[in-house]
This record gives sequence, C-alpha cells and structure tokens, in this order.
Amino acid sequence: MARNYVATSEVFSRLARGWGRFKVRYRDHGRHVEGDMTHQVLALIEHGKAVRIYPMSSGKSSTPTILGKFTVYMKEPGTNSHGMIFSSYFIRGYAIHGYVDVPVYPASHGCLRIPPPEAISVYNWIHVGTRVDTYYR
Repeated sequence: MARNYVATSEVFSRLARGWGRFKVRYRDHGRHVEGDMTHQVLALIEHGKAVRIYPMSSGKSSTPTILGKFTVYMKEPGTNSHGMIFSSYFIRGYAIHGYVDVPVYPASHGCLRIPPPEAISVYNWIHVGTRVDTYYR
C-alpha cells in the first residue's frame, strides 16, 4: 500500500485480509535482516517470517545503498559524531542505524536509516555475524 498516513476503514479491511504484508525474499537464510529498497522498509526475519518491520530510508541516487548479501561485522552503541544512533555495520562504512531524519524515500549516504525510537531494539536484535540482504523488488 502507498504511504499516505490515512487509515480508512478500507485500509484496515485490507490489512486484516493480509494485503500489503511484507513478503520475505530469503526464507532459507535463517535469522537475518532484509532491506527492501523498493518499499523503503527494513524487516527482521526469523524462521522465514518477518517478526518486525520498520520504515527506513536507504541511500539516495548519488550515494546508493550497496545491494547484495552481507554480514554484520561491527556494532557501535550510542550516538557517534555523525549522529548515527546504535549502528550495526554490514559493509565498509555502511550500517543500519537510527537517525533523526528518516523520510519515506532514499535520502542517506548509503546506510539504512531507521527512526531513533526503534534503533536500540534493532541494535539488540542484530548480532555480529547477522546476515543483511539489500535488494529492489
């Protein structure tokens, strides 16, 4: 469903019937993270099902998010000097992290931005070694 911030009775009816649900792309990857660039959502996957879904903002066209299959190699708690909140790095300087500005379109320098209130729980769910899959549908 398109994001328009209006929850009508039709929207609730469609949601109740499963319309608009996140479709896991890699059901056989075990516990992992999927970044869907087309829909700008980040999903935490366990046993082939999305257990949590968050709005995200990926890399803008001049600094796109790298697509592919990666592994979290480093975590950084707290807020760093760039304003990145609770970061989980998955390739070079690219990370999943909280940030104060998370528009519904690609706006980052390549990272996967999520809202600050969600940053700690996502950070705690992710471990070094967690797989991260980034793709367009």
